[in-house]
Amino acid sequence: MSTPSGASVGPARLDIPLDQPGRHVGALRLPWSHDRSAYGQIVIPVVVINGGPGPTALCTGGVHGDEYEGPIVLGALARELASGDINGRLIIVPTANPPAAQAGRRTSPIDGGNLARLFPGEANGGPTSQIAEGITRLLLPAADYLVDFHSGGSTLDYLPCAFGRLPTDRALAARVLDLLAAFGAPVTAVVKRPEAKGTLVAAALDAGVAAMATELGGSGGVTRQTVAIAADGLRRALGHMGILPGDAALARAPDAPSTRLLAVAGEHFLRAPGRGLFEPAFMLGDRVAAGDVAGWLSDPERPDRAPEPLHFAAAGIVICRRVPALAEPGDVLVHLAEDTTREALIDGI
Repeated sequence: MSTPSGASVGPARLDIPLDQPGRHVGALRLPWSHDRSAYGQIVIPVVVINGGPGPTALCTGGVHGDEYEGPIVLGALARELASGDINGRLIIVPTANPPAAQAGRRTSPIDGGNLARLFPGEANGGPTSQIAEGITRLLLPAADYLVDFHSGGSTLDYLPCAFGRLPTDRALAARVLDLLAAFGAPVTAVVKRPEAKGTLVAAALDAGVAAMATELGGSGGVTRQTVAIAADGLRRALGHMGILPGDAALARAPDAPSTRLLAVAGEHFLRAPGRGLFEPAFMLGDRVAAGDVAGWLSDPERPDRAPEPLHFAAAGIVICRRVPALAEPGDVLVHLAEDTTREALIDGI
């Protein structure tokens, strides 16, 4: 990807080389003048491990500041690997959104920006949009693959899964499905008609990069299970890419069992019709039928009113639930997925 002729170039700068052999530790730096520092910067740590000829993987975490598997696993990988351990190149960004991470928030405390909705970014936008522009301009063009780690953060809890969307290009879609399968999470969820715009994965797919994400639990923390799924899956994915030699990948992360492939559609989301406390009638992983009671929404300020029953509009497997009981109109309370096949996903493009 190159910057279109006449397009504005943002202020983000990378202080380390991408093309030189070896291991380089530096940062993507963005000017940020604020009350505590007139000439301050937003500093986004970047580690480049260049082992010579081969593909390039861009691995990112911390796009949302309250999601932690990515920073943990990518930080460990960056410390562990040397250039002689790999073929090709790894560009590792453990925490892509430091202001949000330092605050433990989904969005930036600087400008309220949600980095995962602002790609490819704007050169003259706010600081969060300028972070997106810098990643898009300075890092993404080097990549053949993208693995972007997410979880449910503070407000959602996911059945730990690899998470993808498919481009309209069938050849690229096949590469994405191969990457998701190689990652080997217990569940792989593919969104049929994504509602979210401006994600890093979407920007990567638009650039022809085979890209995937994860949704590894949530509730504002991590578990041994979610960290292990992230670490083992990344090693298998790097082995699939040819970046990590197969024997090295499998020594730490043996061949994964076949993943359960699920599809997510618009009718699988249940949103709060009003303000209230949501009491779920399900557990993650449950199979439900259309019309089943999903839970009850009660008004704590009107104890004389009976809780309102809410019903599933579709059948499927519960893969995500809201964590805070208090919900506002439009909040996703639960979403489902349905079993599918690779062939059905490709045919549906």
